[in-house]
Amino acid sequence: MSLTRNTLREKLTPGTGAGEPESVVVDALDGYIESDEQIHYRLPGKGSVVKAEDGKTNTTTVPGNATARAVVTDRKLVFVVASDQQSSAVAISYTELKAIDAKDGLLRSKLTVEVWGAGEYRFKISDSSNLGAAVNYLQQASRCWDQVIATLDDARDHSAEMGEAIEAGDIETARDRRQDAAEKIEKARDYLDRFDIDSPAALQEHIRSVERERNRTEVRTRIARAETLITEADHHTKNREYTQAYRSFWYARDNLETAQAIARKGEISEPAEIETKLNTIENRLSHLEVRPRALAQQACERARGTDKLPVELEAWQEAFEQYRDALTAGWGTDIDFSGDVDELRSRIETVVGHLIEGRQELAEQLEAEGDKHRRGHPDTAREHHDEALEQLDKAHQLAREFRAGDAESIRTERERLGSKRYNL
Repeated sequence: MSLTRNTLREKLTPGTGAGEPESVVVDALDGYIESDEQIHYRLPGKGSVVKAEDGKTNTTTVPGNATARAVVTDRKLVFVVASDQQSSAVAISYTELKAIDAKDGLLRSKLTVEVWGAGEYRFKISDSSNLGAAVNYLQQASRCWDQVIATLDDARDHSAEMGEAIEAGDIETARDRRQDAAEKIEKARDYLDRFDIDSPAALQEHIRSVERERNRTEVRTRIARAETLITEADHHTKNREYTQAYRSFWYARDNLETAQAIARKGEISEPAEIETKLNTIENRLSHLEVRPRALAQQACERARGTDKLPVELEAWQEAFEQYRDALTAGWGTDIDFSGDVDELRSRIETVVGHLIEGRQELAEQLEAEGDKHRRGHPDTAREHHDEALEQLDKAHQLAREFRAGDAESIRTERERLGSKRYNL
């Protein structure tokens, strides 16, 4: 925010009782000086400013009784030429300054500043009592601003790389880039103490701003990463990859909680979506814990509710897989899918019994159907017998794995049918 005219007048002409020349300078500087900007030197000039560039010179002056000032602040250098008829001002930030030089003689004194890519400005001084101190300040301030801004640019680059790594799930690289950014920010703070000038308030705020920007980047990208992980977790859940789903939810929650901590500690507003997404994760984790058992029970109900053997077997198979998931999912994590282990094992044994019995029955039906086609359609007969053998293989595998049913009897039946199939 710009200074009020009265405050600016006091800074430019302290205790002298402002006359008309001071008023026109105040008018010319209106909008060039910020409210928190400190004015360190006000060098009086001889009524003009000369700009030299590419071998050409241009002199800026105004009609009437001109007043010229070179105003040195903690942010920039401002040349002003003003009268009651017209005014002109040019502001040069310290990062634009390439070189500062001064000639301080008995008869003539001049301040010359070279600007990156824009030639140089020459300003004749009418009172050189503060010229040496002003030039020293300009040199120190220019170097300070250059080094701090360059260092903060590096910090911004590291912050951007950190954000990219977070979104890609590369947490180790993200951690390294965050540390790199933090070190650059601290280095920028160190630079403020290396120069023989008061630390510019604008640079201090710039450092804080870059630090907040880094925190905002991390908060934003961690939220984005959490969204990706939640989507992955939902996909794993649908595919019955429950352990992977849990891990994705866990990492999503970790990213959100980290983002929340950074927002609260880093003097930035905490996005409301963090809490919303954390609640979503907790709800989905609660559903995830009971999902395998719930789906297994639903499959059991479907198996008992149909009189079609293939449909019944498909339902028993799903129940078996869901109960098995409930018993084994979550190993290596702190989530408990299983509930009562003994109860689950008992239910698995019951379902396995239904599967063995049903697959044997279906094998009998398929064999009988194949026998109908032995004479007229041997290829069809072989197809049915192959399907029957597949059912017996599955039944035998379950019987051996769970020590259920009569594995030896199933093996014998499978050998009999295999020989029969071979002779078709």
